[in-house]
Amino acid sequence: MTPSRLVGTLATVSGLLALAILVVSTLLAVVARYLGVTGLEWSYEVAGMAFIWVTFLGAVLAEARRENAAFDVLKHASPWPVRVALGWLAALVIGVVGLALLGSGVAMLQRSALVPTPLLRLPGFVVGAAVPVLGVCLCVLALRRGRPA
Repeated sequence: MTPSRLVGTLATVSGLLALAILVVSTLLAVVARYLGVTGLEWSYEVAGMAFIWVTFLGAVLAEARRENAAFDVLKHASPWPVRVALGWLAALVIGVVGLALLGSGVAMLQRSALVPTPLLRLPGFVVGAAVPVLGVCLCVLALRRGRPA
């Protein structure tokens, strides 16, 4: 299995799990709020954590499947050498963004990885790890995109 395919598979499985957690915790929050059920206050925090992971993993999947926002009309209307150059430019931009997210995510985790969340007292890296994970995934996808077809 290639690294980019592994990233896609892991992102799909993790994203589906995070989406299921998001849906269930949101439904529990609705029940807690509108039916006055106590003891489910934690569901708001879990929904927020799951939302971050769903968003970041969704970005990885969209990029892996080339379904992310792109200017395909310009690319397809261009001559072959321009298409190749635009492909390399896209790979470079994705790689730079990935490296920036990786660097800033690691710096953020160095400061807040062990700071507990307000209700569940989970370590901060449960949420904060999403940033460097996105960065690594984008770097892998940029390397895949940058190689000659």
